[in-house]
Amino acid sequence: MTPIMQTQPVALDTTDEVAAPAAGGLRRACLSYPEVLAQSVSVIAPSTVPAAIIGLIFASAGNGTWLSFLLGMLGLVLVSLNVNQFATRSASPGSLYTYITRGLGPTSGILGGWALVFPTR
Repeated sequence: MTPIMQTQPVALDTTDEVAAPAAGGLRRACLSYPEVLAQSVSVIAPSTVPAAIIGLIFASAGNGTWLSFLLGMLGLVLVSLNVNQFATRSASPGSLYTYITRGLGPTSGILGGWALVFPTR
């Protein structure tokens, strides 16, 4: 039987400006460079899929490939602008579920949360 690793809480110096929470409720400069890099790569990974399968898209759409990419990009830009507006007003780590719940109510939030769990084809 292996012992379970126990972690000790880290005490933060509250007199330091870095440790003090920002107006949104999150501390500044609390992630290291590798942690920020890992999060950045994981965020952009889904958007690299269209670039990786452009041959398959061209086989399906033919000369309309540029139009399908343009429409997809337009949709992504609109969604990203919307998420950006919510993210500037809320420091919540709750994904799109939190934004949907705050904007449209709890019933829509539940539907949106389950829609993220069960992708459609």
